[in-house]
Amino acid sequence: MTHTQRPYSNTPAYTPRPSLSTRQLVDLELGLFLLQQIHPSAPPTALPALLRPDDARWPSLSTRQKKYLNRGRLLLAHFANSLHWQALLDAYAAAPTHRLAYDLSRDYSHFSEKTVGFSRNRLGVLRKMLA
Repeated sequence: MTHTQRPYSNTPAYTPRPSLSTRQLVDLELGLFLLQQIHPSAPPTALPALLRPDDARWPSLSTRQKKYLNRGRLLLAHFANSLHWQALLDAYAAAPTHRLAYDLSRDYSHFSEKTVGFSRNRLGVLRKMLA
């Protein structure tokens, strides 16, 4: 080996961070927005249960919430799989914070809408997607 070659090793030179495509980012934030509109105190991990067609769990929804829920179920059906949703939450938590519209707690027990540091009109776009 010369001085310009890298030594061979079993570990990569860097550890890749999980990344999200733009579509995954929008879908994930739409899921968090839906959860925030339907059940604001729920943890972000509760979305797959919300997307299941068991309406008996949600008897006291307003007309707008029912509309959001039905549209969300159509647009986000692929998140009914809790393993898929959890993997995307992990990638979202590892993403650069300046790209995100929501803050997640480290243990995923709660989430909140950011007030600074991202494009504020993004939440308006999410609202229009469900309206």
